[in-house]
Amino acid sequence: MNKKNTLLVWQVAFTYIGALVGAGFASGQELLKFFTVFGKKGVMGAVISGFLFGIFGFLVFRVVTREKIENYGQLLGFLFGKRIALFVEGLLSLFLLLCLAVMFVAGGSLFHQLWSFPFGWGFFLTALVVGSVLLWGQEGVLWLNTVLIPGLILLSLVIAVLSLCPRGLTVATIAQLNLVGENWLLATCLYVSYNFILGSVILASLGDLDKKGGEKGVLLGGLILGLMAGLISFALLKQFSYVKKQTIPLLVLAYGIHPSLGWAYSFMLWVAIFTTALSIGFGLLKRGEQLLPLPKVFIIALLFASTLPFLYWSFPQMITTIYPFIGYGGFVFLAVLLFKTLPAEII
Repeated sequence: MNKKNTLLVWQVAFTYIGALVGAGFASGQELLKFFTVFGKKGVMGAVISGFLFGIFGFLVFRVVTREKIENYGQLLGFLFGKRIALFVEGLLSLFLLLCLAVMFVAGGSLFHQLWSFPFGWGFFLTALVVGSVLLWGQEGVLWLNTVLIPGLILLSLVIAVLSLCPRGLTVATIAQLNLVGENWLLATCLYVSYNFILGSVILASLGDLDKKGGEKGVLLGGLILGLMAGLISFALLKQFSYVKKQTIPLLVLAYGIHPSLGWAYSFMLWVAIFTTALSIGFGLLKRGEQLLPLPKVFIIALLFASTLPFLYWSFPQMITTIYPFIGYGGFVFLAVLLFKTLPAEII
């Protein structure tokens, strides 16, 4: 494999990871809620989730390149047929706009809670940076993820490994733990389901990339994500009594190790928010360019304006209201994906 293809593999891997590790993953809250609460079986579920992300991503990317798909609207048309796809796309577009709003709200909350900036500043600054990168197009999305995501991965793993060493932590109770069902396998499937909706959107927008390099990148991204999720979930399990009621458990672990590590990770939390918002925005922009005969900057402005009604929602409120709908709806998406692609792969 030449250097160009190797670079592409890593770019796709980091971009895929960037779409999946939003505020919930990077904060540790999703991993705590979906995996750690189930003990060792939950840790196994976290590793399995990475395998599933890799397989489902591989199937989507293969369809996207084979059918020359350029956006998620065309992907839905292939999976569901034109008539049903119109309805599904309407729901998905609404979900994506809500998820984009979630990321902007998360950015505002992070700026306010950690750095005492006004909430609105964090909301609009996050939106401004995302919009600026979207104007670069696909290259900007690939390169920003390639530059930022390795740092997030490395710092997350450092915190997880150091947290496995015995040490005292002083933690204040902030929020109640919200369990997701009573079965670790169901929780794993639900976690993969709602996150993969966002992952498939960015993959549907990368159809013009080299097929082999893209497929390897997606599989690599799933593998890395599964190993990250497993190790972090195990670290949270070892420190469960300290972090089980925390809103941002990984940040608690980081500050417990050293204040400077906590400060560094607070920035990486914003990186996770930013890269996920970037992936969602890129998917919406690609579809918007096909539907609207407007300059790119106006489409971006319209997309971001639709998030303004959620300016003063709380981050936990949006998570508990929006993500369950996406997760259960995602089961239908995954079932249709397997039905449409798996027979062809086996044959």
